[in-house]
Amino acid sequence: MTVWTGGFVSEAVGIRLRSDEARSLIPVEDLVGLALRDNPKRAQLLVSTVLAKHVPTVPALALAAGELLGLLVRCALDGTEPDPAPFETVARLVARRGRPDTTGLAELRAVRQQLAGLRDAAPEPGSELVTIGYAETATGLGHVVADALRSPYLHSTRHEEDAPFTPFEEEHSHASDHRLYPSDPDWATAGGTTVLVDDELSTGRTVRNTITALHATTPQSRWVVAALIDLRSEEDRRAFDELAARLGTTISVVALGAGAVDLPHDVLSLARQVIDAAPSAAVADRVAGVVDVVDATDLPPVRSARFGTAGRFDEAVIRAVAERVLPSLPAGEVLVLGSEEFIAVPLVVADQLDEARGATRFSTTTRSPIAVIDRHDYAVASAVSFTSHDRTIDGRGPRFAYNLSRGGSRFAAVVLFPEPGADRELLLEPGGVVEALRTVTDVVLLVLLAESVPTPAEWNPAP
Repeated sequence: MTVWTGGFVSEAVGIRLRSDEARSLIPVEDLVGLALRDNPKRAQLLVSTVLAKHVPTVPALALAAGELLGLLVRCALDGTEPDPAPFETVARLVARRGRPDTTGLAELRAVRQQLAGLRDAAPEPGSELVTIGYAETATGLGHVVADALRSPYLHSTRHEEDAPFTPFEEEHSHASDHRLYPSDPDWATAGGTTVLVDDELSTGRTVRNTITALHATTPQSRWVVAALIDLRSEEDRRAFDELAARLGTTISVVALGAGAVDLPHDVLSLARQVIDAAPSAAVADRVAGVVDVVDATDLPPVRSARFGTAGRFDEAVIRAVAERVLPSLPAGEVLVLGSEEFIAVPLVVADQLDEARGATRFSTTTRSPIAVIDRHDYAVASAVSFTSHDRTIDGRGPRFAYNLSRGGSRFAAVVLFPEPGADRELLLEPGGVVEALRTVTDVVLLVLLAESVPTPAEWNPAP
């Protein structure tokens, strides 16, 4: 019997999640569970079952979800209706709320082959199409959507760059320090189409602010907003229409699931009471796991999508990285762990490893503090914390990795993919990510990749 990982929060705090069947291809309740934020401003966290951010997930499932979202965007652009069959297959697998068996994995891979065929059969998009993903949660999802659209891709970031230009800052969002660092000054075409990708839409305020700011510098004839779930109210949806009318553009929204979340009026105090009453999370009393460094810096360097990329995954590089990692993996179930914004490439590598050996899951680290409660009907059962190793605009701070163990179970190995070019000494320092991972697994594989950084000529091309 499968258990919904939002049940505890729903009963204890009174947070209710509702699907809108008329607007959902996959029920919202199957796409997310619920957890509580350790945050005085917002109580709930919707924990995706397909994003592979906070919950270790079958890589093919996370990729299929992004590719389905890309198909919805393409249909919105073409004015066509999507084939319901691949959505029905993924919906059936997600509804099990467990790990797909051999048959389920075969179905997932068949769906992905079908989606790849639809992508390759579609006309090549022109230079007027660009896709943007939101940091940190949707950087990988956005890249998968861009790959499905064959679109150039750029994601917002909190990384600090030594670049001679003024970055875009989304001042009114929940995280005002998001920036865009396109190395190409003509990354968007006036009068073109921009696709904005996020994991969820709650009110849509961040997206509206983004459109307003970017449209002021590079007006677009069309904006398409893509999210795994859309929980906007009718008033919020009207705000999108009003913004489009005011700017003289078109804004459309696509999502795998749509619905609403109902909150009690005293949700913050109720959540605080539940968090305070919960048993303290277990703290590892020893550091035991061995560390093996997989140095892949001799392979072609990886360009972060925060600078802008062609959008398509470099399959040759992905295969080479997977081949470098595979011989070092022990028997048993392993977790490939991306790092905050560095999600897409490790996710595709994880999928290659899963095809080669099976028993491979994927998730990433995050800066989001979440309350940990180890029970089957709650979405976040465990956590490790460590000090950031990235150079970010808000400085080094605490970071987390969730659900690396549940009910006493743990992975045979964790394969960590830090951002290409990350400082090896910071990764291995006391209090760092590698030390934290050694408390929850027997083997930590640290995969080092070379970084491709835009040259000064790319930042400021000659006129």
